[in-house]
Amino acid sequence: MQIIVAAVGRAKHKPEAELIAHYLKACRWDITIKEIPDAPSNLSAEARRAREAEGIAKLLTPQSRLFVMDSTGQSLTSPQFAKLIQDAQKTAVKHAVFAIGGQDGLDASLITQAHKVIAFGAATWPHQLLRAMLMEQIYRAY
Repeated sequence: MQIIVAAVGRAKHKPEAELIAHYLKACRWDITIKEIPDAPSNLSAEARRAREAEGIAKLLTPQSRLFVMDSTGQSLTSPQFAKLIQDAQKTAVKHAVFAIGGQDGLDASLITQAHKVIAFGAATWPHQLLRAMLMEQIYRAY
């Protein structure tokens, strides 16, 4: 199974990017980070979310299982998070896609089609930091 982290925006050379690289190197699973371009800032928040959702949707296939990261989702313990990945492996999911929205969050179309909506607490996290937190949890599951 391939794990795809579909994240809106570009990772910059910051401590978060170094941490992500560390977890990618330490984890032996097939993990790919796909960066979805930020939608233009002159669009409304709704239009930006819709445009960014199109980029994420292009990564999905019928053999994909979509997990979205959103503050409205369920907070999971690390063992519960690991079980999500384990269950996907057991059911022959080809791609486990973890979607992280941009500055305006994720479009409702992605949230409604997700297999699971996951929150790392009730707080809103910067999407670059959320990538690092997600990678740490994937590594921990490994």
